[in-house]
Amino acid sequence: MAGQGAETEVVSIDDLLERVRREGPVLAFQNDVVGIFDPTLAVKVDKANTDLHTVPDSLIDFLGLRGSAAPVAWREVRALLSEQGGRLAAPDHMRTLYTRMHTFLSERCGPDHDLSELSWWAISEPLLPLLIGGMNPRDTNALVGEQKTRYSGIVKQNFSFLRRIVNFHLSRKAARTVSRHIKRRARGTAPAQDDFLQSLLPLVDRIGVDRVAYLVSTVLAGMSGLPGITAASLLYAMHRYPEWRERIQAETSALDLESLYTLPMKALPCTSRFIKETIRVWPGLFALRRPAWHDIEAEGITIKKGAAYELSSYFQHHSPEFWDSPDVFDPDRWLPSRRQPNKGAYVPFGFSSRACIGSAVGHAQLVLFCALVTRDFDIQVRTDPAPWMQLEGFAIPIDFRGVVTPRRIHAAAARPAASQDAAQGCPYAAAARAPAAHADPLTE
Repeated sequence: MAGQGAETEVVSIDDLLERVRREGPVLAFQNDVVGIFDPTLAVKVDKANTDLHTVPDSLIDFLGLRGSAAPVAWREVRALLSEQGGRLAAPDHMRTLYTRMHTFLSERCGPDHDLSELSWWAISEPLLPLLIGGMNPRDTNALVGEQKTRYSGIVKQNFSFLRRIVNFHLSRKAARTVSRHIKRRARGTAPAQDDFLQSLLPLVDRIGVDRVAYLVSTVLAGMSGLPGITAASLLYAMHRYPEWRERIQAETSALDLESLYTLPMKALPCTSRFIKETIRVWPGLFALRRPAWHDIEAEGITIKKGAAYELSSYFQHHSPEFWDSPDVFDPDRWLPSRRQPNKGAYVPFGFSSRACIGSAVGHAQLVLFCALVTRDFDIQVRTDPAPWMQLEGFAIPIDFRGVVTPRRIHAAAARPAASQDAAQGCPYAAAARAPAAHADPLTE
């Protein structure tokens, strides 16, 4: 909240910290749930559960309509997607991603917006062509519909009966769209694209179109949730700590766009520390509860199949065992001269055994977002009512409204990228000069 210290906005974990101090880092909760609050132990337990996990069967498998085939391990899927994610973080892809994000914000300059919602969509929608390239506006709308189901559930917490009916139909429409693109590429009737879908095509002959569609939908769910929440937290932190916004603006404005697309983090030290600290103080999800797919034995811990275990990035990010003044927003704690050994307590993209497969693209996009909202746009935040950070399972700014306006000093610098993207066939480039061909998620 404006005018108050960061400590007032952090959920108290004193009781949990005290219980861990008294009983140790492994706690028994109700309903056969085991809490793991030691970073090293958390990774071992999660790895033991994940190593044997395979892509789940679909209805076709349960009905016996598909021939038997060796199961595909999740670690194989993760390897394919992680490798592709690294390729998609290359400068050419960052150029088109930056242009799509820039276009999205440019089209929404002027009116008053919920800045949390605006940040979420500025991150989420421009990612869609990295999931499935070559989509027409109708297909894009279908996937935007699936993103709406994620937004209504994760952010709005709207679980009404009517909302569930709408979400079901939106999800079915998106699933049909994904399956159609998989079939076309598998048959060779649609060209290959440099996207996440392309990396999963080799699995079609082994597990079928339906399960590859499930995997693509899983990636879509990942890119339609926490990245947008983190972007909202970044924008909120810039409002709360304007001196850091000024430092980021100076760094990003000193670079030309082509240099920015290479993500030269050595030239962006303040931006890097700011992103790290924002994620540390306000992690996407505070806790993860995962089912045990089989009996787990790790470091003397036994978790039976069907039970569950809980991991908490929020606990690890706010424990005084790993951080000095853990509830204080202090990006300079990441300076080499001040860095603390935290025993793996910092988990910005999830616990290592099941960390976000798109972390390379995710981190790159957060850097580009920081550049956009400092060098290319000004954000005028309404202060009545004062914005505040809600901390209930995840962090999301509330009463966070304002107006986006272009910064003229860099308006010309952004245009050449759009022109270049148009020459390369970028479907979003034309939107910088004409109304969007697909529906605006902020107006529906």
